[in-house]
Amino acid sequence: MVVTGAARGVGKRAAELFLEDGAYLVVADRLGDELREAFANAGGRSEVVEGDLADERVCQAVVDAAISRFGGVDVLFNNAGVTVRCPAVDTTEEILETVLGSNLRSAFYCCRAALPALVRRGGGAIVNNASINAIRGNVNLTAYSASKGAVVAMTRALATELASYGVRVNAICPGAIDTPMMDEYLAGVEDPRAERRMLIGKHPLGRLATVDDVARAALFLASSDAAFITGVALPVDGGRHLV
Repeated sequence: MVVTGAARGVGKRAAELFLEDGAYLVVADRLGDELREAFANAGGRSEVVEGDLADERVCQAVVDAAISRFGGVDVLFNNAGVTVRCPAVDTTEEILETVLGSNLRSAFYCCRAALPALVRRGGGAIVNNASINAIRGNVNLTAYSASKGAVVAMTRALATELASYGVRVNAICPGAIDTPMMDEYLAGVEDPRAERRMLIGKHPLGRLATVDDVARAALFLASSDAAFITGVALPVDGGRHLV
């Protein structure tokens, strides 16, 4: 099993849940020190790979580690990514490349690297972390939304392409999540409390998602409980897609 972006937030929590279920994991992130600290007590059931997953060589190294250490890949959770808020008119080529590299290319490269191993196993599951902004509009998130929309399109295409091999491919589409990334964003706005209230107000259930909310949705789609589900983009957004 492979989890990317596992040093913090949703990726870390998902990896913890997979370990609780008895999985053997390769966890990957560019935040190597945090990643090693997070999984130092995994009891030999995890392998850490440090690197930027926008680099296809790192993605291949992650899959190679899963094969050499644990014998193969049966689940891939593509969670690595970045959020960059910027008006479209101010989005430079550098910003666009950063967003596409972290959010789209990393997922594509990991999928491409893992496919032979998944097929050899006779099937498995890929879960891609997209965003509710992939299926609805939002301000100052054009590049981000484009990258996540591409992840959803890729998910559907791969689900069709890989169904005959027994490989299911799904995406989760979270709303706003209470993570360190959210804290970093709020620290940079003029009135963090007001901004937080505004974000909560966009979700009919009246709160932000927890990392557990999103990680457990990924775990479900990766599990045999979702054995007849493929090609979906599942909102995990407290109803935000409804309003």
